Amino acid sequence: MSEPDTQPQPVRAAAALAASSAREREGRRRFLAGGAGLALLAGLPLLGACASETPLTVAFLPWPGYAPLHLADRLGAWRRVGIAALRTGSASESLAALREGRAAAAALTLDELLRARAGGLRLRAVALLDLSRGADMLLARPDFADPARWPGARLGREDGAVGALMATSWMRHVGLARDRVHLVAVAADGHEAAWKAGEVDLLVTYEPIASRLLDAGAVRVFDSRQLPPDRPIADVLAVQEHALDRASRHIEALVRSVFLAQRHLKWLPADSAYRMAPWLGLSPAEVMRAFAGLRLTGWRDNRVWLGGNAARLPDAARGLAAFLAENGLLAAPVPTEDLSTADFLPPEDPA
Repeated sequence: MSEPDTQPQPVRAAAALAASSAREREGRRRFLAGGAGLALLAGLPLLGACASETPLTVAFLPWPGYAPLHLADRLGAWRRVGIAALRTGSASESLAALREGRAAAAALTLDELLRARAGGLRLRAVALLDLSRGADMLLARPDFADPARWPGARLGREDGAVGALMATSWMRHVGLARDRVHLVAVAADGHEAAWKAGEVDLLVTYEPIASRLLDAGAVRVFDSRQLPPDRPIADVLAVQEHALDRASRHIEALVRSVFLAQRHLKWLPADSAYRMAPWLGLSPAEVMRAFAGLRLTGWRDNRVWLGGNAARLPDAARGLAAFLAENGLLAAPVPTEDLSTADFLPPEDPA
């Protein structure tokens, strides 16, 4: 089945950003005519005074796929509906916030959701945020771009599922035995430092770090477009099960805000780029390029991936769980039947 093409077209947005302010003004006119407006407030319900007293806190790190969360908050939409942002520096921080009760929801990769559930966190995916289509990649130093240099090379990657998935898939793709490279554990916030210090020859990384390293001379030798289809790199919005009933209206507003923020990103790319640049650590001109290998999944994608008996997310989760178990990355078996719910998706596309 082909995937519905409903993403905010980041590559097209990049062209709009560079073209002219006239196109931006036209986008603004069409966007405002649609009724959402800059603050997205028209598309969200007012939940009442109690919402601000007990906000639903959402944890997320700087990653282009989580940009709609950042935009919805920065545009003021979340204050209206009792949602609070907890910006973290890594997935480990987001997961710690969930365990400690400082957050009821978090943006996580699918593998992080599976591992968290295996570790005892009762989480369910309420939305699919994005699919990696090249945004996760394996980079080589210029003098290690030649396959002849790969045996004996130092391969840096995070000590987690995405790092293992990318590294293992690359080695299988190029026919390189696992014992022919030296694996080096590099934390997410240490990728650039390890690269600059010359501690690795190859590195599994992702946007926006990848763009900065490519600008510094790194060479892309493998990316997530080449992964097997049953093991995608996907990001989801996960919520603690105890909050699904207690904060159902907040969750509905949160999911709706994601799709409305995607609309803002599509029609007002320059405004979005300036709002996202400090958070991503990029210049406004560089922001849209970071979306080039990413599919932001809209309402129709979510209906396909989360809704009905033929939902695709459980199948993807089963394939990924098998890979994690094979590589010793799951603490316990994880059932995937109740992994996600489409109950909080709007009945119609709000964007």
